[in-house]
Amino acid sequence: MKKLKVFRLVIALLGFGVSSALADEVIVGGLADPDGGGGIVVERHFSGDFSGPAKDWPWAAAARIDADSDFWIGFGLYLDHFVSETVFIEASFMPGYYNPKDTDLGGNIHFRSLLGIGIALTDQSSISLSIDHLSNGGLTSNNPGSEAIALRYKYRLF
Repeated sequence: MKKLKVFRLVIALLGFGVSSALADEVIVGGLADPDGGGGIVVERHFSGDFSGPAKDWPWAAAARIDADSDFWIGFGLYLDHFVSETVFIEASFMPGYYNPKDTDLGGNIHFRSLLGIGIALTDQSSISLSIDHLSNGGLTSNNPGSEAIALRYKYRLF
């Protein structure tokens, strides 16, 4: 029951009730970490009604929860770069909040960096394989970091 409450919180925080005019893409995926655990990742890419210097920046919000109920949620920048008509490279950097249940990564402020490669299936959908790294960036003396590999499905909202 507690995991259901956490998942509902993730959905609310990522703004899945927000107008699609502000959301270009929704991403969901399954992840695995080298320690043998699994989990899910949910991500939302935004553009639209921003102003000032951030008007053209590609903003994103993301959440990651693993089998041990360790939870991270963050907000930052992303980039998709097509290297051909169908193949793309994706990257993102997001500071966020980490809530450990089983794995202590040193503090609650963590940064996620992600790099992946994907293929467009249609004009609206794609799949990608990514690796991400969570780190507190040396904010505490305990900084073991955490990596995860994810198979992601991206759906573009029009």
